[in-house]
Amino acid sequence: MTQVVLSHVIRAAQVDPPAPQGVGAFPDDVRPVEQALANQGFLDPHFIDGAFGTLTLNAYRRLQESFGFGGKDADGVPGSTSLRRLGAESGLFDVLVDDAPPSAPGGVGIPMSEVIYDRVVDGSTSAAIHTACDLMGLPVDNWLPGYMTIAVRESSYFFNAVNTDDSNAHGPLQSDGCPLYCSRGVVQCIPPTFARYHQPGTDNRIYDGVANIAASMNYVMDTYGVSRDGHDLTSRVQQADETRPPHGY
Repeated sequence: MTQVVLSHVIRAAQVDPPAPQGVGAFPDDVRPVEQALANQGFLDPHFIDGAFGTLTLNAYRRLQESFGFGGKDADGVPGSTSLRRLGAESGLFDVLVDDAPPSAPGGVGIPMSEVIYDRVVDGSTSAAIHTACDLMGLPVDNWLPGYMTIAVRESSYFFNAVNTDDSNAHGPLQSDGCPLYCSRGVVQCIPPTFARYHQPGTDNRIYDGVANIAASMNYVMDTYGVSRDGHDLTSRVQQADETRPPHGY
């Protein structure tokens, strides 16, 4: 996936009349959003132009309504929750907040500068899920099957897995010898997601199994609306459902 900057997309969604820095100012950030809207049937593909104009604004409003937002929360201007969910469901982009993601809800999160890229001793994925659930106060019986499915699909249960082949593989090299934005770890978090959803009390090493899984759990609860009891994990996150084909999350 590529990355789009939340503030760029919000600033681009200034229409009727457009602000000087608004429409068309950030086409590299707007086009993936428009493509995702088109793929989900909210925007005619002929109007993908990198300008967050009235047609795109109205398409995004319909998306927000489909997510259950209403009133001022469905005004067509992207918010963090809806944009992250659109990116995750489409598999086209992830969202950065000016390369320094703020803390996620609930007080979790660390600055990206505190993420450590050193490799770890490989371990048991099942044990890591149990530990993450214990730390977060989540019922392991509901979370374990889905996260075992995510882990085998994302990394074949390998804590030190890193994807250097997809569109995330860019940025300066880190201590592991890989570009900054690569997906890493047993459930393949990219550093901005790992930082934003980092669980207090877990390691700052992105390859640490417990930390990687816990950050991912915070991410799916925030992005997909998965309940803390995990009963709806497989229905909301296709990658966790072994009865459905693999799908990026």
